[in-house]
Amino acid sequence: MTASHWHCYRWTGERRTYDDESTRRPPHLVAHDITPQEWKQIAAASLGFMASEVPPLEVPHWLLRPARMIKATFQEPEKAAAWYRAQVTDLTPAFMTDHDKNPARQTERFAAAGDRLSWGGDVVGGWYLRGTGFASVHVVACSANRIRPTIPCPMLLRQ
Repeated sequence: MTASHWHCYRWTGERRTYDDESTRRPPHLVAHDITPQEWKQIAAASLGFMASEVPPLEVPHWLLRPARMIKATFQEPEKAAAWYRAQVTDLTPAFMTDHDKNPARQTERFAAAGDRLSWGGDVVGGWYLRGTGFASVHVVACSANRIRPTIPCPMLLRQ
């Protein structure tokens, strides 16, 4: 299964907001795949989850959120990888630890992201920032996602 495109998300905010899991999960625990219509019903019933821009606990659940939260969309994995690289590079000066800022580590992170996207996977990054901040950058495979293949594309959820 290969993704037909990737949706990109970026969130920066307070750690305590990120640590509050109440708006990071839909109200129903879904342990198996359900139909696209059932996903739409869960999303519609989850007002707090749908309004929150904080990253969901499960990466494919980004696809349930409104399409307005998408920062970019790419059909080519190389372009999605370049977007990820640009976002992380932009955030790097604010990273809390030298370990996360290390250029060799960055090179490894970017190579792994490119590889994962090349076979249709998701790319997830999260970093503590100086002060009390947290940043998250996600590139999520869509149509279909390997983990949750029945979640419909957010562009379709709007319909």
